Amino acid sequence: MSLYHTAQAIEASALGQTIRESTWLFPAIESTHLLALALLGGSILIMSLSILGWGLQTPVAEIYKSAHRYLNTAVIVLVITGVFLGISEPVKLYGRQAFLVKMISLVVALAVTYFAFNPLVKRGQSGAALRLVTVATIAAWLMVAMAGRWIGFS
Repeated sequence: MSLYHTAQAIEASALGQTIRESTWLFPAIESTHLLALALLGGSILIMSLSILGWGLQTPVAEIYKSAHRYLNTAVIVLVITGVFLGISEPVKLYGRQAFLVKMISLVVALAVTYFAFNPLVKRGQSGAALRLVTVATIAAWLMVAMAGRWIGFS
């Protein structure tokens, strides 16, 4: 079975039809997705702005202790709601350059966040390397958000 036929089967599934045809379910999932994106952006920004000298004057490792729970929760909610949104219209997403860019950006953003940014912040590191990783983290998540918005216009 080809990828396109798989997308058609998912879209025709009971879950795909229910989400797509419900008056309230798709908007509720989309709203939750966007709220989680705001929560993720806020948790990344509060740490990032502090690292870059534009935010709180609290040690970044201390900010991380509070913010990482929100960051992790936001990522989990984003992935879950994103899967449900994808199930509702996989044929629309199939072959769309914007969706491909979003998925690649998501993988990059998750890797930069969890394998570079979080470990450096957790250890309370400072310096040029941390600032570079911070800018990369902001850019990666911004690209995910912009590509997601691009999907709506493509």
